Amino acid sequence: MKYCGIELKSNEARVVSIDVDETGNYYYISTKTKKIKLNDSKSQEATLSLKEEFTQFFQDNHFEKIGIKERMRKGKFAGGADSFKMEGIIQTLDFPVCLMHAATIKVKIKEKKLKTDEINSYQEEALKVALSLF
Repeated sequence: MKYCGIELKSNEARVVSIDVDETGNYYYISTKTKKIKLNDSKSQEATLSLKEEFTQFFQDNHFEKIGIKERMRKGKFAGGADSFKMEGIIQTLDFPVCLMHAATIKVKIKEKKLKTDEINSYQEEALKVALSLF
């Protein structure tokens, strides 16, 4: 089964794709897409381009589930407007998308070993999201 983890940071979505076998072992799926950016949040063209890029990425990979790391809405570490806009766009697509709270992610991956040697360091949080989906 294939899963996708997404971390939204500023105006970019950092993505990790994994495949999980029957025994629960997971393997990183190497894809060309590691980040998807919203280049200009005020531009309808850029917003539609982001939507099309996500749609194509999800269609190409046939994910069982897609998870997005939930961001704080208030306070010092609150998410920015661009990341909430991207979240809304992703959630409106016709794919199984869920938001994952940081505490839920932490509990679900507690027993799982993070294999980060095949991903970039900026993708680590997205990997944790993907691991928390199964």
